[in-house]
Amino acid sequence: MYDRTFGTEWDDLSREEAVERSFALGVAAGVGSARPAELDRVLDAFENAYDRSLIELAYDEGRTKALEAAPEADDAEAVWDRLVDATGAPRGSPVSAALPGAITELTLTRRPREGPPSSLDFPSMLRK
Repeated sequence: MYDRTFGTEWDDLSREEAVERSFALGVAAGVGSARPAELDRVLDAFENAYDRSLIELAYDEGRTKALEAAPEADDAEAVWDRLVDATGAPRGSPVSAALPGAITELTLTRRPREGPPSSLDFPSMLRK
């Protein structure tokens, strides 16, 4: 499933691609097709702890969702199709449930906020 959708011939990944791949690797592991060497390879593509933790969270989320969906599905292929689309993108957010409550979405594709940080804004009582 994973090999058919993604392939393993890659040299460089963006953070978003790595998160999608690790989510899919988690789904594959949840249905009995674990690929620990590929997960290690994806993790090794990033040096900073933040990126690596996002990748690990996405893997855990994919595995958890696959384990939850397995009893309702006919087979491993049905679980895969339910959680990963034909292009390899997760059908839901790959890490939202694994992040703390204050963080509601993955910020990979969201543009940075314009203007000063909110900590530098005047409180509303000081504005006219």
